[in-house]
Amino acid sequence: MRFGMVVTPTESLGTDDAQLYREVVADASLGQQLGFESAWFIEHHFTDYYPVPSPLVFMSHIAAKCPGMGLGTCVAVTPWYSPIRLAEEISMLSNLTSGDLHIGMGRGTASLEYDAMGIDMGQSREMYAECWEIVQRFLSGERFAMDGQFTKIGREVALRPRPQSQRINFYGALGSPPSAGIMAEQKMAPLCASGFPMELLAKMLRIWEDKIGDAKAALPRTRPVMVNCFLADTDKEARELSRTYTPIYYRQQVEHYEIETTDWSKIRGYEGFAKTFESFVRMCDPANLDPWMDLQMIGSADTVAARIEQYQAAGFNKILVHCATPGIPREVRHDTLNRFARDVAPRFAVQPELVPA
Repeated sequence: MRFGMVVTPTESLGTDDAQLYREVVADASLGQQLGFESAWFIEHHFTDYYPVPSPLVFMSHIAAKCPGMGLGTCVAVTPWYSPIRLAEEISMLSNLTSGDLHIGMGRGTASLEYDAMGIDMGQSREMYAECWEIVQRFLSGERFAMDGQFTKIGREVALRPRPQSQRINFYGALGSPPSAGIMAEQKMAPLCASGFPMELLAKMLRIWEDKIGDAKAALPRTRPVMVNCFLADTDKEARELSRTYTPIYYRQQVEHYEIETTDWSKIRGYEGFAKTFESFVRMCDPANLDPWMDLQMIGSADTVAARIEQYQAAGFNKILVHCATPGIPREVRHDTLNRFARDVAPRFAVQPELVPA
């Protein structure tokens, strides 16, 4: 089992954006000192919910601040990009950092973001597929033109700068069993989040494994899952931390995704999201968090290590430790990261470089 970390702009509510971004640098710097092998960035636009409109810009900055650290996206929302520019910027980044790049891709879920950008959310699946095709072709070194549904490449061109392809890894976000099959068809490695029951996560990985076939050999071996984390001396103390900060996380999601006002049944390709989001409003109440906390890494070091073993048994081999949800101050985030490196990571021998702070 290997360990990365999620880095996002967070601090006590009301902190200005420049300081929020400095907090990301502080978290990544500490994480590298502690031995976390990669820092992963979330993309969102227009609201207080993770205001990172360009993960790749942030990754370039962290590449200079933390040389050699792996960098990832969880995820880059590809329908919002020019596929040509996305391929160029990934290639640039691969030449600006010596660490591995882990490019998670998804199609996004917020109608606010789609509407503001003037993009038809109902075409997100097709836009995602076309973007992935173009990015693959460019990064392979191919010279080509294209008359796509959404992207026109008017004459044959090849990508410059030439990418450091051996260090670029791509992943597709899995949000349901059907998406696992789609990502296998598109020959993308899976990237998951911990908001689903363990048996459903394991099922998604099995579907992906069953459908990927011989293409698996050419894909990254990493099977990452993003898991929220609060560590303390006791389970009770850690769960109280979650009851304090997790409702802020869900309130911002309810607002950002307009969960209470969006009719998902009318958005092609998102018809099932009403069921996915139906619990988010309830999660704003600390009294309703226990089932969710049972899926996360929340508790003492023993409890967190046991949860990691469950994820390992489900088929994952990399945990993205997420202790930077909205409103969590630095002292709480850094205490969790230090405890994880000192008390949890050494139990998984593949990570001897993780040492106490």
